[in-house]
Parts: sequence; C-alpha cells; structure tokens
Amino acid sequence: MRAAAMLAVFIALQASPIADSRAETPAKDQPVLVVFPFTSPDDGRTGLKFADSLRLRARRLGLVVVDRLSMTEAMSGLALPTAETPAEDVATLLRERFGAHLGLWGAVEPAGAGSLIQARGIDARERPLKTFSERYEATDSQGVGPIQDRILETLTGRTKQPPPTATPDADAKVTTTGANLVPNGDFEAGAKSPAAWQPIDGLTTFWAAGESPTGKCLKMDTDVYHSQWVQWREQLKAGATADQAPGKTPTSGPKYDTVAGLYGVAYFSDPIAVKPGQSYKVEVDYRGKSVLGGAVEFFPKLFIRGYGDVGGEKRVVYDAYLALRCKTQGEKWEHNVRIVTIPADAPAPVRFVRLMLYAYWPPDCYGFDNVTMKEVAPEPAGQAK
Repeated sequence: MRAAAMLAVFIALQASPIADSRAETPAKDQPVLVVFPFTSPDDGRTGLKFADSLRLRARRLGLVVVDRLSMTEAMSGLALPTAETPAEDVATLLRERFGAHLGLWGAVEPAGAGSLIQARGIDARERPLKTFSERYEATDSQGVGPIQDRILETLTGRTKQPPPTATPDADAKVTTTGANLVPNGDFEAGAKSPAAWQPIDGLTTFWAAGESPTGKCLKMDTDVYHSQWVQWREQLKAGATADQAPGKTPTSGPKYDTVAGLYGVAYFSDPIAVKPGQSYKVEVDYRGKSVLGGAVEFFPKLFIRGYGDVGGEKRVVYDAYLALRCKTQGEKWEHNVRIVTIPADAPAPVRFVRLMLYAYWPPDCYGFDNVTMKEVAPEPAGQAK
C-alpha cells in the first residue's frame, strides 16, 4: 500500500489541474487528444493521476488535449473505457462525445516499488483504425515519466524535446519595456478576494496581510485532507463563500491523503493578452518548503499557460513554468525569474495566458507575492544575435 501511495503522490506531483471547464468542440483540422482515466486497484486514484500526467506531457508536445473536467462532463452517464474496451467503442466515444481523433486509456497497478501499466491508444483519423496495446513496467516512480513519453510517441510520433536550461542569473539581467501586464500582481487590490485573480476558497487559498514584507499576498495551504477539500468545493459550487469555510481538520500520518498528496492547490490569474513570438520576463516572490537534492524534487511552480481558439473554444496550446525551489525552506521570502517566449507555431495562435500559482508536496503553507510579467525589450540595432 505504501508503494501505491508513493506512486500516486509522484504522479500527482507531475500533473497540474486545468481551470477551463467549458465543453469544447475541436477544430476539424487539428488532432485533439482525449486521455481517459486509467483504471487502478485503489478506486481509480492512481489511474486518475496517471492520466493527468499524460495530459500535461501531451500539451508540452504541442498537442491539443481535452482537460479532465471537460472529459468528465462529456462522459456523464457513460461508462469510462477499461483496458478491455474494444478500440471501435472508444473511436465512437471520441467521435460522438468529443469530436476528437486521438485517445489513450488503460490500467495501472502497483508492482513492488513501481507499477505495471497497460496502455492502449487509437488514432481514429485512419481507416482501418490505427491502434496499439502495450504493457510497460516501471521499476520505481522515476520510471513512470519516460514510459508516458514512450506512450505518447507511439500514438503521435512526437518526441520530447530537452527542456531549456534554466538561467535565472542571466534572465534577471534582461531588460524589459512597458508596464507589468499582470493586473494586481502585488495582491493589494480587491474586496473579499484579490482583484483580477480567481476567488479564494478560505480553506486552501487565502488573501493574507502581514506575512509578506511588501503588503498583502496570496497564501496556500496544501496540508488539508482531500476529502474535506472536496466537500467544501461542492459547498462553494452551491453558493457558499470563503468566509464560511470550515476550520481545517488537523492532519496526521504520512499525509498522502491530503491535497498535497493528491492534487495540489492551483490559483489562476485572469486572462492576460500576449503576442505570439514575443518574449516576456516573468518574476515572483515566494515562500514555502521543497524536497530538494534527491532523485525526485518537489517544489512550488508558477505556470504560464497559453490559450488559443480551437474550434470556437479556448484550449491550452502552450504550457511553461517557473520552478520555485525553496532553498530557505520557508524561513525567508525568495525570488525567481524566467524568460518565456510565446511560440509563433503553437497548434493555434496563443491569444492570452493565465498565470497559475501551484503548490503541492510537501504539505505546508506557501506564500506568493509581486507577480510580474513584462515584455522583453528589443535588442539595440546592430546587437541582434
């Protein structure tokens, strides 16, 4: 059970939640991927996180992916595919429920310190249907990511590109032009929640004063039982407000059943208009804890998530993040910076981005403040690279 729990934590920490919950209709000429939850013997929890991680990796390959919530809504009242579901039946679901072309489904089960993965895939654009069914074994949690890359390559032919080398010292020296594009990036404005950001929930997200040296900040608590968080979210949907949030139930034990161990906490900005091909300097102050120095590191992130028009709907077509390694383990506020370039060749032109503050493992309280995003200034004439 401990191995299964650790696998669930690892997979969860590789994934990130998606906020856009609208039903989506894909463009006819753009392949769209649906990743169904993989079945797993722990009531589907590990399989659900495995699918979340696949979606994230697929987006980084430039694929247009149906987010989890939209997938769940479209499948309302229907049984989800299992490893035994015929490919023709999945093709029908893709066509009738999603107007999509590519599908992945299967099963995950613990095996010692690792896992056994049965992955099935389909490309419904071709006749006869292009399908595959492969069995993989990860000897430990670190082996899951490479297997997911192989699954996506088998289905799409696309391979993972090496991540760009982080150069925070060099990025910090890059000059910018114009004003900060993040409205209320310092979290000073607002009524009951910070203006230009999503509403706080009062259980995992808070608008805090007196904790940041520069004023108010956004505070996250990932040390909350997942079951309590789910129950509170349902009450929020029914009309409850953050000031009515219940007191947090004290947590104990390994804490794999907390929000930190299963999902993490995400907090989105309002849309920010950007220009394809333009580079931006993104900066943030933060405080919290990280697991650093091991084979697998865990730390909060600032995602830069780009949306484009696909079939008349907004889909995530670009995803990057700023790693926020907490070197002081919460004793001090820290700062990081990254230069990102909005791609000019995304599956659909990036119309806007939403910044997503994200914290997960280890279970703790995290702070974020002074979020900025500015255009990188053009190189002086005669100095272009």
